[in-house]
Amino acid sequence: MELLTKKNYLNTIKKSVGVQIFHNIFAEIDGAEKDITQNGKLSCAFFVSSILMMFHLIDSDKAPHSTIAGTIKNMETNGWVEMNEDKLEDGDIIVWETITDVDGRKHEHIGFYIGNSLAISNSSQKGTPEEHHYTYNGKRAIKSYWHNPSL
Repeated sequence: MELLTKKNYLNTIKKSVGVQIFHNIFAEIDGAEKDITQNGKLSCAFFVSSILMMFHLIDSDKAPHSTIAGTIKNMETNGWVEMNEDKLEDGDIIVWETITDVDGRKHEHIGFYIGNSLAISNSSQKGTPEEHHYTYNGKRAIKSYWHNPSL
């Protein structure tokens, strides 16, 4: 028997829509416990890095991540390469431009491309992953695309 890694990876991404498992990352800051993802509002890196970790596509001893920078750094050391949009494949990672988010601070955004001009990323409004057009119907520019040749 051989597990079909890419098929299982894509299936897990697609089945994540609406789940609350990525809502919270708790940290101790100045002696007080704090939910640094604000109940799912800032969970995009946690969502992506958790799925990548599950499929051994990043170092699990350094994941999951609460930041996009940490996620990208881990991806780079594990064979992920930045690529052009014309090479985009199902399961690739998208990093969107920096915008002012729900917390009033500037944030990038990260998610998965799933084909047919669709992506799945964490919704800051819903606090859970959602499916949407990969450019938010032209409303959000893309900063970079990432591919892992092992997929």
